[in-house]
Amino acid sequence: MSGISHAANMLTMQFGSLRQVTNFKGAVKQVGEWALHIQCNWQIERTGEIIATQNALSGTDEEAHRAAEQLDELLVKHGLTIVEDVLANESGGVILSMSEGLRVTITPAGIPDEEDWRFFAPAFDAQHFVIEGGKIDSYSFS
Repeated sequence: MSGISHAANMLTMQFGSLRQVTNFKGAVKQVGEWALHIQCNWQIERTGEIIATQNALSGTDEEAHRAAEQLDELLVKHGLTIVEDVLANESGGVILSMSEGLRVTITPAGIPDEEDWRFFAPAFDAQHFVIEGGKIDSYSFS
């Protein structure tokens, strides 16, 4: 894991080596080789203790920014956090098991036409893997 941030109440996680890109507004930012954007229920645990949930990003912009910075400090800046295993289920849920007893659990809301999460390579014109309404979005295969 190479970065954690947020966009409004969406948790964004970066994986792999970071590189600089310029967004559509002309701002330079760092992105990982892979990104995971989560817009549904999620929680982060360490050895069974819940560290954070999606509620951490549901307050004011300042509160959400502070929560994302704390997660980035805990999961990225303290040392290398490695994804060791990924388990998916039929309803679009995922559990990322990581080093140091960390676990990210993603639980789709299953609401039709609402994106739950997506996994993609930022800054490349490549296909995104998208879970929408608790199912793989057909866009993922087009």
